[in-house]
Parts: sequence; C-alpha cells; structure tokens
Amino acid sequence: MISTAIISFFLIIGGSYGFLTGSVNVPSSGLPLFSATEASATTFPVKRIVTDQDIVDLASFRNDLTNPEMMVENSGLKSAGVDNTESAIKGLKIGFLYIGVPLAVGEYFNSGQDLNHAIEIYFSIGGLVGLILGINNYMGKSVFLPSLADCENRIIVDYAEGLKRKYDVGFVAIAEKTTKFEPCGGIMACVDGQLRNSRDSPQGVQTVDGFPIHFHLKNMLVYESMRRQGVGVLLMDAFEKYAREETDAELLTLEVEEDNTGAIRLYEKAGFTFTKNPTTFTKRKFMSKKL
Repeated sequence: MISTAIISFFLIIGGSYGFLTGSVNVPSSGLPLFSATEASATTFPVKRIVTDQDIVDLASFRNDLTNPEMMVENSGLKSAGVDNTESAIKGLKIGFLYIGVPLAVGEYFNSGQDLNHAIEIYFSIGGLVGLILGINNYMGKSVFLPSLADCENRIIVDYAEGLKRKYDVGFVAIAEKTTKFEPCGGIMACVDGQLRNSRDSPQGVQTVDGFPIHFHLKNMLVYESMRRQGVGVLLMDAFEKYAREETDAELLTLEVEEDNTGAIRLYEKAGFTFTKNPTTFTKRKFMSKKL
C-alpha cells in the first residue's frame, strides 16, 4: 500500500500542472511556389515545406492556428489570473482529503486495524502531498509556464513529427489576403505524404509487403472557411507533381473515411479510384492512382 501511495503522490503532483495553447504572428518563408492554374495560384500560392520555420508554421496551423509564442503568452495570462490563496487551499485539500483519507482507511484495514499506523500514513503521505501542493500553489506555480522551446517541441511532436524527422514531404497553401492565418505564416491548407517501398525511402518509414513503390498521402487539411475554392486541387497537383518528378513511385495512394464524401469527390476528381487495401491496419477505404 505504501508503494501505491507514493505512486499516487507523483501522479497527483504531475496532474496538477496544466499545459495551455494560444496563437501568434510568424512570416512565411517565401519558398518557390507550385501552381495548378494561373487564377488559383495568384490567390493561393502553394509551397513545399523545407525549413524548420515552415514545420513550426504547419504545426501551428494544425494546432488551431495556435503557435508557440501565443501558447507561452496564454499560459502567462492564466497564471496571472489565478488566486494563489484559493489555489493553495485546493492543494491542501487534495493531499489531506483526497489522498490522505483513502490511504489511511486502506492502511487501517490492511494492517489489522492498526490505528496508529493509519494515522502515520495519513500525515506522512497525505499531509506531505497537501503541504507541497499548498506551498507550490501559494507561490503561484499551480500553472505550468512552458518555455518557447517547450511549446515548439510540443506542437511539432503532436502535429509534424514526420516532417521534422524527414520521413514525410509536405506542401501548404498560403492565404495572402487575410490576417486570419498570420499566426501560422499564412498557411490555410496542407498535405503531406511519404515514399514507401522504395530504396530512397527514409529508414524507418512504413513498408507494405508485395506492393509497388508508392507515394502515400498521409494527411490533408483545408481550413473550413477556405474550402470549395480549388485549394484542395492545388495541393493534390503539387503532391502529384513531386511524386512524378522527384521520386520513383509507381502509384499515389491514400486512405479515406467512407463517409468523407467531400474528400472522396476531390480524390476521384484527381484520378484516384478505390482498390483493395493492401494492409489490415485500418478499416478506412483505400484509393490509388497510377503514375
């Protein structure tokens, strides 16, 4: 029981810290552009993800237009709005009431109703946790204040790790005539994919036994207010252009939810057809296009 109590102690302390998100202004990198049509390209230029800043911008877009700078800022705002005395009382309550009492009761019955032992456990574990949390919270540390590097690492791991590790290749569409997407360098749509079953595939990339070399579309997202404006077509054109000119892929492949009719229409328009899924990892529908 004591070891269980100690584990609970660390879990409670770890769970007492929050991690917030927010949003900011980051300029786009001005890389070479791809385009499907002159009209669309003028409004929505498409570029390949190349630099570290491109990766952060993409991760910020996928993180609800929230970038590391605003994550730090919002964490600070939340911390400033906390009543430290009230927070300290909550910390004491967690230790003395929610941890100490259940542990003491459990130890009382497990030790043959040894009341002194139960009281000892109550104060040594529950009391200690309560005091630590109470003092910590009173000092204004109830809200975790991440550094800029913490926030950047967090969103890259969550939303762009494949690009960071260079397993994936990505493209983004840029909205130049609105400030809405400034927090993510103007990105309002993205697509990324991975070369599989090729000698040129990065080490560690998924392989599919008995299947041709293929460039697999992993993720595609167009911001809701920017849909039905040809953005998806631009991204698919850039994706296919890269596969044809820069890889030895024989096929383009993707998986899609059966009820995602909008995406299916886009993929069919781009020349994809439904085929048997060569893997058993997912129940999503499999589509491919011969290059």
